[in-house]
Amino acid sequence: MKKMYRVFLVEDEVLVREAIRDIIDWKSAGFDFVGEASDGEQALPLIAATKPDILITDIKMPFMNGLELSREVKRLMPWVKIIIVSGHDEFDYTREAISISVDEYLLKPISSCDLLEALNQMADSIDRTKEEKEADQILRSGSKENLDMIRGKFLLDLVSGVMPYDEAIHGGRSLGLDLVANYYAVILTELSGQGSEGKCAQYQDFLEAESLLDRLAGPSHQFLKCKMNLRDILFIAMNQDREALESACHDFVHKIKDEVEKKTACQLSASIGSIKDRLEDLVGSLEDAKTLMEFGYVFTRSKMAEIQEVKTAGLKNKAMITLDESRLIEYLRYEDEDTIMSKLIACLHNIKEQELNSIFYTQLFTNIIIAVVRFLGELGEKVEYILPEFGSIDHMVNSIFTIDSFIHFLTILISRTIECRDNKKKSKYGDVIWKAKYYIDNNYTDSKLSLSRVADHVNMSSSHLSTIFSQEIEMTFIEYLTHVRITKAKEQLATTNLKSSEIAYRIGYNDHHYFSHVFKKVTGMRPTDYRSAKA
Repeated sequence: MKKMYRVFLVEDEVLVREAIRDIIDWKSAGFDFVGEASDGEQALPLIAATKPDILITDIKMPFMNGLELSREVKRLMPWVKIIIVSGHDEFDYTREAISISVDEYLLKPISSCDLLEALNQMADSIDRTKEEKEADQILRSGSKENLDMIRGKFLLDLVSGVMPYDEAIHGGRSLGLDLVANYYAVILTELSGQGSEGKCAQYQDFLEAESLLDRLAGPSHQFLKCKMNLRDILFIAMNQDREALESACHDFVHKIKDEVEKKTACQLSASIGSIKDRLEDLVGSLEDAKTLMEFGYVFTRSKMAEIQEVKTAGLKNKAMITLDESRLIEYLRYEDEDTIMSKLIACLHNIKEQELNSIFYTQLFTNIIIAVVRFLGELGEKVEYILPEFGSIDHMVNSIFTIDSFIHFLTILISRTIECRDNKKKSKYGDVIWKAKYYIDNNYTDSKLSLSRVADHVNMSSSHLSTIFSQEIEMTFIEYLTHVRITKAKEQLATTNLKSSEIAYRIGYNDHHYFSHVFKKVTGMRPTDYRSAKA
């Protein structure tokens, strides 16, 4: 159950107090109104008894004014967030409120939107403080498992471009990671289930292979490991000398490939991204490594790929390989029709120019159909409905014989898909909801993500966004965020060997017990039961 933030109100004017008390539907907004008082002296024992999270108080009151009350509350209960409500816009009041560490200062008359926005900010601040304490406790506990989990998330954020690079060096040091070097590169490894002797790898084999990779990487921090999922594990390699780094990467890749395939039932493919001289360029090195791994469809999987190999093979346009369904879905969500078509046609011509076999056409067609079907599912539509003249998907496949017919089919498919998308966005608040969902979809891993942050992103008050969000997509903000997180959790449970606690952390939950509770509430199964069912 979501935490209800406890609120206490102090106001000497009866009508004003009643107006503030009744202006908000406290329960629906996520707050519990626990009491009220007419002055500070009357309020203090009640506050001690009810232990609120947030105190709303007027300044000018008899017996004990709001500033005196705030000072006393901060002394006795320093965790309480205080909102001053006053009709006085005077510097002396503001200065004293700041000296007491009052959290918000609102001028009368106040609207429900203003008050709710301030309350939501206080709730976010309470959550952040709690999460920071939890993170500090984890680090202080010295648990290697917890520390490895935090380091893995940190490194994944770094190479994905999520983390501001000016924070990376300091953040790394706080986790015991020295990221200062002259040169960097990403090594991407992929474990497959068919070993060199024809044995079929089991779940335990993947765990053994990962443990072996940990040992081979060693404690030197020259190769920092980051697990993306059960099969894909990357390493950040560092060195002060470029040639030494290049040589070390080659030696390391040969060693891990030989050892993993000799000692487990897994086969290991590896690619070395381009060497970079800036930490922030690791994103580019990772993209190169991913592209090289995808070129395993051209190069044999038993071979290690480097960027130079792709160049000398004459494969001029890596877009042919990297345009997978997940990227296509992103294009369908946010790009215009001409941009999408130009990318797809470039892929087709690239395949034709390089005289590659028909499997590449099939792969591209499959990726496009999967992407469109999934995207239309997001909109509540089906591909057969927007292309009735083609009938079923099987009929669509059978209608394509040449590149020209492929392009004709794509033109109709993409045009109608984008038309469907844009019609959905033309509702009164369609664009706002689209931006809000995009922001949530790209920031759900942040445990501090809140309604007020999303509202700031779309330039709207929290209460207004909450209302239209529910109206437009028939889900509350929390329900949608939970849907996104649990969907990602299901994917990771089905495709990785990450523990539930690590998955919880990666998708934005700091408390894995709460994550398990939410997961069971949504799916009807505990995370461990879901993983077993998908095994």
